[in-house]
Amino acid sequence: MGGHTFSIGRMLAASAVICAGLSAPAAALEAFTEANHPFWAIDEVRAGVFKQAIDDAPGEGGPAINLEVLSGRIPGAYENSVLNIFLTPRLHIGGTYAFDKTSQIYWGATWDVKLTDRVFFETSFGGAAHDGPLSSKTEASYGCDVNFRESASLGIALSADWKIMATIDHMSNAGLCDTNRGLTNAGVRLGYKF
Repeated sequence: MGGHTFSIGRMLAASAVICAGLSAPAAALEAFTEANHPFWAIDEVRAGVFKQAIDDAPGEGGPAINLEVLSGRIPGAYENSVLNIFLTPRLHIGGTYAFDKTSQIYWGATWDVKLTDRVFFETSFGGAAHDGPLSSKTEASYGCDVNFRESASLGIALSADWKIMATIDHMSNAGLCDTNRGLTNAGVRLGYKF
């Protein structure tokens, strides 16, 4: 698994270098982390392709498609910048369909931080329901029907409306069920902000 972690790190580092190089002419770009919609409205839609089970989970692997919808930012303004980021996430709901493998529907909160005018880092945390095995002896098994899910993305705003991001996500039950193999996917997504 260490080799896969190193490959993921190289992918995110390469994305950061590319994004930083493309971010120079960003002065006229509207701030993409500020929500223009109330938190109960749709703020952004994303779609992309993933490599499922990059950690070589037995019985898993192959291509997957991802679709995600994000709400507007939870309202609030705080003098402390850390609280301002932490207490005003956007909510998300999404799904990853892996052809004849374990698919999942997920939900949670998404936090983002601008690294430059165009480059951003994003992380999310929530839950996921999946259709994979719970306690198979021959395939990767995920113990619980509903597990935790977290993700990290590094992206660039192509315009005020469009963004592209490299994403890695992980689903597991944190040891709450007897089996806890976990499932890690990685890929690229394109987002459109309304």
